[in-house]
Amino acid sequence: MLWRCPRCRGILIELEGRVRCETCASFYENIGGLLDLRLPGASWIDYETDKANARRLLEITAKCSVEELIRYVYSSRPDWDKARVDLRTQQVMAAPNRLHTDIKGWLQPYLKRTGLLLDLGCGPGTLLAAAAVEGRKGIGIDVSMVWLVVAQRLIAEWGGQPILAAALAEALPLADNSVSSVVSLDVLEHVAEPKSYLSEINRVTEPGGCVALSTPNRYSLAAEPHVSVWGVGWLPRSWQKSYVKWCSGKSYEFTRLLSTWETAQLLRQHTHFQANILVPPVPEEEVAHFSTRRATLARLYNRLVSFNWMRWLFLIIGPFFRVVGRKV
Repeated sequence: MLWRCPRCRGILIELEGRVRCETCASFYENIGGLLDLRLPGASWIDYETDKANARRLLEITAKCSVEELIRYVYSSRPDWDKARVDLRTQQVMAAPNRLHTDIKGWLQPYLKRTGLLLDLGCGPGTLLAAAAVEGRKGIGIDVSMVWLVVAQRLIAEWGGQPILAAALAEALPLADNSVSSVVSLDVLEHVAEPKSYLSEINRVTEPGGCVALSTPNRYSLAAEPHVSVWGVGWLPRSWQKSYVKWCSGKSYEFTRLLSTWETAQLLRQHTHFQANILVPPVPEEEVAHFSTRRATLARLYNRLVSFNWMRWLFLIIGPFFRVVGRKV
């Protein structure tokens, strides 16, 4: 079996409706072909609620299209109106085509043709669906079992083989040096322990393997993208939750933006990657959904970031950044 025990890295043996670790005798559930390899730990998601919702979703999956499944997941969020549900559903449905462009573009040098691609924080499986078009063999890990149920369908509809498991990014259920490429987009800011997250990526990546990450920038001049509040990252971390609550009434749990300097330091201390930090443009697909004023500012930013002599400034105040590198 590809998956390993997240506690001891022992081999897992398939049993009726669950698996058992040969080494430490830990048991893990199998829910609709998805192993629940999550360990107890800090997370934005409640495991028991998530499993119950995943089972409900599995009951209706054969009766629904992928789009209907995605809409169902978003519609279950009590604070989301129809317009927001429609927008996010459309974005997820369009994401494989957009990510296919990324795979052919900035990600291409960091996706090795041989070996396994790990999409860490795969969500509804959009990157793995796009990779399937290229004939790349990929596996996905996410903390949400609900999104993995959606990912099963989406990846299969794009011609891929869904190989998925629920786990924490800080305790990956994989053997050492078992994957050749790791892509983890918009995940770093949500993990409880960034040091463990990066250490685990380093552990499971083979020597010479590649990594590609993306995350919003703490010191961006733009509004914080998760809550649309300005200036969050410039405040001391101990003030951020209260400030977001005061400005917007929204929770700011399990979101911790890092600066490019903080990220570079963590990479040096906890990985063996020779990594570069890149300042990308705002994708035109996203700009198309902005207000007129915001779209104008985004296109101005894209123009400025194309000048190499401006790179140092946007490493500090740009809205987001990418990390790419190889393990030595």
